[in-house]
Amino acid sequence: MDFLYLLCNLYIIGLSVALPLYTGGTYYQIGDSKYVLFQNLSLLCLGLWIAASLVLWIRRKLRISDSLDTEQETMNPVSGERMSGRGRLGSTDFCMLLYGVSVLLSACLSKYGLTAWNGYREWYMGAVSQLIFVGIYFFVSRCYDGKRYPLILNLTAFCAVTLFGILHRLGYDALGLMKGFQTSNWEYSHMISTIGNINWFCGYYSVALALPVAGFLKSEGRRKQAVLYGISVLGLFLLFVQGSDTGVMLTGMCLLICMIWGMQNRNVFRKTFLLAAGLCLMIPVYGVIASAVGERALAAFPADSIGWNVINFWGWWLAGALCMTIYCILYRFSMKSTDKAQKRMCLGILMSILFALILLVAFYLKRQPLSEAWGSGRGTLWKVAWQGFLRNGWLQKLVGVGPDCFAEYIYSTFTGDELLILEGRWSNALYANAHNEWLNHLINLGIMGTGCYLGIFMTCAWRYRKNLLGILVIFMYGAISLTCFQQCMSTPLFFMMLGICEASLRAQGQYSLQRNMVKQPEECEFVSAKGDTASENLQTSERRTNK
Repeated sequence: MDFLYLLCNLYIIGLSVALPLYTGGTYYQIGDSKYVLFQNLSLLCLGLWIAASLVLWIRRKLRISDSLDTEQETMNPVSGERMSGRGRLGSTDFCMLLYGVSVLLSACLSKYGLTAWNGYREWYMGAVSQLIFVGIYFFVSRCYDGKRYPLILNLTAFCAVTLFGILHRLGYDALGLMKGFQTSNWEYSHMISTIGNINWFCGYYSVALALPVAGFLKSEGRRKQAVLYGISVLGLFLLFVQGSDTGVMLTGMCLLICMIWGMQNRNVFRKTFLLAAGLCLMIPVYGVIASAVGERALAAFPADSIGWNVINFWGWWLAGALCMTIYCILYRFSMKSTDKAQKRMCLGILMSILFALILLVAFYLKRQPLSEAWGSGRGTLWKVAWQGFLRNGWLQKLVGVGPDCFAEYIYSTFTGDELLILEGRWSNALYANAHNEWLNHLINLGIMGTGCYLGIFMTCAWRYRKNLLGILVIFMYGAISLTCFQQCMSTPLFFMMLGICEASLRAQGQYSLQRNMVKQPEECEFVSAKGDTASENLQTSERRTNK
């Protein structure tokens, strides 16, 4: 089992460190380069896990030796799982298994052949990738032993991605990934850091940002808090200014989730305002620095993003000062008031913020076109996707047309005249997915696969409701899934984080079980070196406990 624990830790490092930082030396076909790395790494590690687990299962069945049997039946106190792998399946486990079954069924019944298994070109989200996602969850949830070094390396890689991204937004290409691109090219302003285009970047951040933010809000030591605070503020800032409206939405949602979750932990609620203050003050500081840099920074900033007027808006200074004032008031108030008074004050602040956010969202939606061009043309694509689902037969409605077969189905079902509504801003683009995971799954995997996928989110939200890391990952990835798509920089990390949260939950459950069964774990040796029977040792343990 030590081998599997080590393999799992190395795999987590591969997904959270090697995959984000690997580029192949250029932005050209960077998605293909990253997917090849992801697939090869996953097939190797998951294959070794399955093979080792099979060997352990066979050896246990054959009962090669008593010592081996004893080892296999022992509970792992960290992961909370039987080393034999015979632990109970939770609600999320069942949804994961059903999701894998629905993927296999959809691929087997698909008429699009290898596309259903390998995925559409340049996306590769076919049945192979979907089954790897399921395997990631089970591997990590069963074999992650709680070691810190994979998470520390994860944070280190996140810092590197963030710093390279900030340099890109200031017009500096530290890694030379922009070679061959002119400042007038779309790639110059829409490719960022070591991830790729800004949509992929938002997908990666929707999962990766949760670790430093949750770590800062839950940590106690001053040094640790200071380091995690700096990482979190820089991450929130880059997510806000990277160039996509989706990033702005994710930034606000991250802070809002922390505030809502912080209603059960006033320390978390208070520290969220410290994060918000740092973000609000970083935005105008960036505007000043970028203006000093000059044309280089202006060319690197997407022209269709939030705009320089928003970046240089004087109100950010006021918002930062206000957030810092609220933090100080809450800190002083917590030292002098009762818990009920604190709760009422936090609730009042939260309701005021929610009201202000509703007004901002209403103002944003009012500025958006009410036609099908809403969301950079997503409204048109969603309409086509929904009509495509309705045109399916009853079997395809149930199991879908095949994993990642959206383009194959849409372009073979609709006529050229019907697809003319997709012309416009992205007239030369090929729509390989619906830019909405749920509509995409509805066509590719049908009602069955979409229902199982929804079940994963619902069961995780309930099971990890006391885990801030899990809640942030679920809701932030769930939010971006409404406007984006699965890809190898975000979805594997999402399933990996769910596996880590599940491993933590199982470890806590096993610890509670052991604590309730026996108060003195060291007295639970049923067979001593002198050959005493189990019943005699149990009686001795009970007498000692009673004393």
